[in-house]
Amino acid sequence: MNELRSRGNVRRNRGHVAIVLHAHLPYVRRSGDDERMEEQWLYEALWECYLPLLEVIERASERRADPCVTVSLSPTLLSMLGDPHHRRGFDAFAATLGETCSRAERHPRFGQAAAEHRYRLERSTARWLAASRDLPRAFVELGNAGRVELMTTAATHAFLPTLLLPGAVRAQLRLGRRYFSTVTGRTADGLWLPECGYDERLGSDIARAGVRYAILEEHGLDLARPRPLGVPFRPIVSPEGVAYFGRAADLVGLVWSSARGYPGHPAYREFHGDLSQLAPELVAPGWIGPTGIRPLAVTGGTGDKETYAPELAQKLALSHASDFVQHIDGALGASDCADPIAVLAFDAELFGHWWWEGPTFLAELLSLLGDRAISLSTYLDRDPEIVVAEPATSSWGEGGFAGVWTNPSAAHAIRTGHRAERRVHYVDTLVRDTPRTPVQREARLWAIRELMQLEASDYPFLLSLGESTDFAERRLFEHATNVDRLTRIASRQTPAHGDEEIVRAVRERRPLFAELDEDALADALDPFED
Repeated sequence: MNELRSRGNVRRNRGHVAIVLHAHLPYVRRSGDDERMEEQWLYEALWECYLPLLEVIERASERRADPCVTVSLSPTLLSMLGDPHHRRGFDAFAATLGETCSRAERHPRFGQAAAEHRYRLERSTARWLAASRDLPRAFVELGNAGRVELMTTAATHAFLPTLLLPGAVRAQLRLGRRYFSTVTGRTADGLWLPECGYDERLGSDIARAGVRYAILEEHGLDLARPRPLGVPFRPIVSPEGVAYFGRAADLVGLVWSSARGYPGHPAYREFHGDLSQLAPELVAPGWIGPTGIRPLAVTGGTGDKETYAPELAQKLALSHASDFVQHIDGALGASDCADPIAVLAFDAELFGHWWWEGPTFLAELLSLLGDRAISLSTYLDRDPEIVVAEPATSSWGEGGFAGVWTNPSAAHAIRTGHRAERRVHYVDTLVRDTPRTPVQREARLWAIRELMQLEASDYPFLLSLGESTDFAERRLFEHATNVDRLTRIASRQTPAHGDEEIVRAVRERRPLFAELDEDALADALDPFED
């Protein structure tokens, strides 16, 4: 078995821990009352998760030489965070939510929980203002200082194994990494494979995209060929030279699982039971949808919940962090690897949104781990022993493969995407090197953007889950329709009346990746150069 030999000198049984937080949301942009509630997904994530996590990482990294956390920022999230429309939207959102918090604090039962929510909102908005409303820049400054490792994912978080054409895969990889570099000024060593989705056909394009490492669900390594030892606490390197780390499923389940994980403890905040349902008279006028103020604890059945006690829950989070470190030590201590690493990879939105106490837990976990918490690039820089093996087809979805994104309720999303891929690829090849008017050239470029959005994994996921299905169906129809309209404009012999207005309307409705010019998009579907 071919091996890369270790020159490291790390204690055998304590090992390393890599905490990887993947921050991603589908691209949404309100127009009138359309997508008003969906746009709030971004604002909820900002005050509940992203801004608190920024503070957690800043504190944990103050006295360290190397990054202690790896953060994946998706291109769609970066595009929204950089849009003045969304920055203004968050300001308005936070002001109205603050009014609701003030009203709820006077409630005899819910006042204490509302005060806890107001405290986080105020801290988050203060950090938002301190960052000049520019969260990407705040993370980049930490990255430039070596205090966090930043990585990214495919352009619109497409589930890559279900894309039909190699050109579509290349466009997702190329534009995702290119946009990340354009916005951050940095090159990402790592690639977060959307949904940890991998197929053997992807290996070559991932390597040619310049990826140093990626993360798979544990069985993507356990079923690799030849079968490696030490999974999941030892990475592999593919024949193409990309390192693949396995997500430590048993350990992650202690935090992730709603059935056996820490967030299900009765003392923690109950995610369901929003103030808008429990006391709608307290909600500020004009608000639509849930407020994010959830004043009940997990305890009891549906109609028998106790009121949330913030102080008790915060103490419990500290205790659970200590318990988690013991589980980590036990798992790594039982490993027969010379240089084990436990990769704990999560959706960032778990910490603060789904699990309100998550930021407290994470801060304590990083404090307890100390220098054992490292980034994946730091681990590779120590040149550990890594076996060469071919990763196996896998994902972190239910069942471990592609079923979540291809089941009957979602399969039409994949078929629609395949049709659009063929159409865009044909037109792109047809018009790339032939004379076209500026409007036709722009139509070609926005057709590529619309295809990227159509391919997002979020829509088949929502359809499979049976949640926000109207939103998912509307977006699929919108992007498929725009692909047809834009490719017709780009490919016809002479421009038609109204073409310019159609292209302008698409551009203004969803200015995704607006920072990428024609040169940056021109080769999106081309083969990678050797």
